[in-house]
Amino acid sequence: MAFELSFSPEFFIGPHDLEGYTPKTEEPTSVYQALVLMGPAEWDSMAREVFSCEPDHLTVETVLEKVRETDTCRDLRSPVEVYIDPEGYHSVHVYDAAEEGN
Repeated sequence: MAFELSFSPEFFIGPHDLEGYTPKTEEPTSVYQALVLMGPAEWDSMAREVFSCEPDHLTVETVLEKVRETDTCRDLRSPVEVYIDPEGYHSVHVYDAAEEGN
């Protein structure tokens, strides 16, 4: 079952994400962090399949816009699987900040 992304703005971009913060965890607490942590092979595939562009020309901000446009997640419990494309072929997982490190 799919759900709309009805989360606070911090779910998408955390308080320090735009200050050059690089998460030091495997459990990102924002969509922005999850995109920054995405592996190169997955990023390359997503760039070509979803955005029809070369990976070097794709920005995190552009993907974040697509996430907001797609507006879909698989579940509302942590970790939330957030769809990048409407079909859910490409997605990221976002963890509850309160559960970070558990």
